[in-house]
Amino acid sequence: MRLLLLLGLLNQEGIVNLKGDKLMEKKVLLAYSGGLTTSVCIHYLRYKRGYEVLTFSADLGQLVSADKLAERALEFGAHSVFIKDLRPRFADEFVLPAIYANLKNDSTHISIALSRPLITEELILIAQEQNCQYVAHGGTPKGNDQIRFKLSLAAIAPHLKILTPLNEPELSSYSAIVAYAKEHKLNVEEERKVYEEDHNIWGRVVKAPALEVLETPPPEELFTLTKSPEDAPNEPKHIRLDFEGGKPTALDGEKLPLLQIIERLNQIGGIHSVGRTSGIYEKIVGIKSRSISESPAATIIVSAHSALEKLVLQENLIYIKSLVEQEYSRAIFKGLYFSRLRRALFAFLKETQEPVTGSVTLKLYKGSAIVETVQSPFSLYRRQLATFGEDDSFKRTAAEGFCEIYSLRQQLESSQYDRLHEKHF
Repeated sequence: MRLLLLLGLLNQEGIVNLKGDKLMEKKVLLAYSGGLTTSVCIHYLRYKRGYEVLTFSADLGQLVSADKLAERALEFGAHSVFIKDLRPRFADEFVLPAIYANLKNDSTHISIALSRPLITEELILIAQEQNCQYVAHGGTPKGNDQIRFKLSLAAIAPHLKILTPLNEPELSSYSAIVAYAKEHKLNVEEERKVYEEDHNIWGRVVKAPALEVLETPPPEELFTLTKSPEDAPNEPKHIRLDFEGGKPTALDGEKLPLLQIIERLNQIGGIHSVGRTSGIYEKIVGIKSRSISESPAATIIVSAHSALEKLVLQENLIYIKSLVEQEYSRAIFKGLYFSRLRRALFAFLKETQEPVTGSVTLKLYKGSAIVETVQSPFSLYRRQLATFGEDDSFKRTAAEGFCEIYSLRQQLESSQYDRLHEKHF
């Protein structure tokens, strides 16, 4: 696992070597994304609040190089920069349970919520190693991240204090952040994007002023992972996905780690416009907001996984599991990853996955991921029972008695209704 520790000291004229410089007594580790908001947070915490600022960035599949993150953090005033490649762990420990629960980027933006517990865990480890008294993040007062970081820290490191720079009046809006950067002559030339994004291997979520006008469709330029359906190939792409115990293990017959399967499907699905969504979601604080998301791999994998489950699990289990899936999604969305509730829900989900083994073929075509075939050595399907042909093995003589017994409760309830109805007259 890659870990970069880059030491430097930045004043407003340039980078100065740390040797011989006295560091501040107050140390804070900032969860750093590389965007303008958290970059300004570095400068604010150091030059306005007098902290020694360390940054931590998790590589979860976003398209920003480690070198670029490090260079930018140091440019804005960080003393030390930590970057870890957490993609394999994120896939195996956080995304895999989401696959068990058939979670993709819908109204809960699960890709964002899944990443925060892992980021928080690593943030705490580095903060303790570096003797930081504080941790900080770029969550806004209206956003979900402030709640998720707070709950995660309360669960596993309640002794650490949290700083929230974007709660300060000077940084209370995006325009205020840009104004702060310009006032302090910080490099904002490259900040020409008029949107904010959160991107990892399980999806990309975009929020932008252009999306605040509900009467207009999302601008096409906001989509970067997926082609538009109009520009997608006119020929469909057929793929096969293999599962063992609920886990994707092979793509088109090639055994691969989960991370590589996800990354390949993001590329393949993106070409065919799979995984685009646009809609309204509600934040934890109750505010409704509009956003778009792109999750090609998640859409393909969950479609295949769900189809395989229908073949190997009984209907009553599928129904109960669907309720557990909703609660599992809610727990993660609301920042309760480290709760007993989330662990109990996961234990149920994991128990259901033993027979979820087999192969699923799908057709990817202009935004759709259509399941074509499903096979499993543990299939509950029996052609001899399902067929309408002459080789039907179903005992038809048993049907009448079954229907009579099965309708008994309805007969009793109907009789009760008649008695109640008569009672009122």
